[in-house]
Amino acid sequence: MKPQDRLAVSLWLRVMMLIILTAAAFCYAMFQGGFVSLFLFYAFLPYALYALMFALVPLRATAKRTLQHTRLKAGDMLSVDLEIKRTNPFPYVYVIIEDDPPDTFHLQEQIEMKQMLFPWFRKMWRFSYQLNDIARGEHHLTAVRIKTGDMFGFVEKEVIIPLEKKLLVYPKMLDLPVESADSVNENGGKAVHSWLNEPTNVTTGVREYQQGDRFAWVDWKTTARRGQLMTKEFEQNQTKDLVVFADFTDEVVFETVVSIAASVLQTAVKKGVPAGLVPLGDQHAFRVDQGELHLQDMLYYLTRVQYQPSRAPEYKPLAASEYLHSGKYVITGQLQEELAASLLGNRNKKNITVLLVKRAVDRLTTKEKLLVDRLKASGIRTTILFEEELHERTVR
Repeated sequence: MKPQDRLAVSLWLRVMMLIILTAAAFCYAMFQGGFVSLFLFYAFLPYALYALMFALVPLRATAKRTLQHTRLKAGDMLSVDLEIKRTNPFPYVYVIIEDDPPDTFHLQEQIEMKQMLFPWFRKMWRFSYQLNDIARGEHHLTAVRIKTGDMFGFVEKEVIIPLEKKLLVYPKMLDLPVESADSVNENGGKAVHSWLNEPTNVTTGVREYQQGDRFAWVDWKTTARRGQLMTKEFEQNQTKDLVVFADFTDEVVFETVVSIAASVLQTAVKKGVPAGLVPLGDQHAFRVDQGELHLQDMLYYLTRVQYQPSRAPEYKPLAASEYLHSGKYVITGQLQEELAASLLGNRNKKNITVLLVKRAVDRLTTKEKLLVDRLKASGIRTTILFEEELHERTVR
């Protein structure tokens, strides 16, 4: 039997019980007589009539959901406004409005998404709620649930209003500490090497402004002297592209690895550096490219990616010839012998940066310490990042 059919059967069973109770009260008043029996009957009659009318009048309503922010990052606060309009003026003693929560919210309690109102004759009901520390992922809000009943609970009704809304919560963006190219962090845990902040071109002269030149390239001093727009000319350096290799197989630091990967990719693309993403252990790889649309594709993947216990990391892409001259960021929560061997097999080790993510309470194993020393000795920059320190540097 369908849920709607079960609700209808339950409703009419309750109505029949109410009719039987009303008839019993009437018979008691007629046969017993006296003030007490008549008082009980007439006191019960208004509630019985209201319940009968409540059962006959259909609950018809429309719902509108408004999200205060459509683009969120993990850890942000979600603010939602619900507006319910009903078509008939029948008085309702109470209504319980609940925004049906998706399983992806991982809420311990759903009290925030539910509220009781006492509308009586009001035709428009409003309900707002907030959820703190919203989880990363693609969430689907599907329906609004409305429950109501009479004063004594003789008759209850429930209506579900379909209301589809997709919510994307992107990974948390971290303000990663960056060291300069000529600086090497021997101790780890304090800074991340990056050539992303280095200039990619050098000014060699000026020329007349041409259509398509960027406004930021205008040389204002020369423009003022000559009385016409002049733009800077650049000597293009050998441009590096960036490939982020992310190991999503460690459940303990899974979310932090996702956030670091998203932060590095966003920094690269905003600086005009072609970037790509290669999840270790997943066939879904993103080619090296640039532009906002390419960044959104990678962020969408990082928004939806989930930890899979059965997935095993695959280190072959680290030695692929197509990434030989690319800058490599390897983000992992476990430094294993296979990973170190794959990195040491690269000919251009200076372009490799390993980010080893650990919790503050964790300590490196003896094996990991030896592997870190081997990587550093070969010229591969290796940095240890701690979760607590990173999440204090969240980008808003």
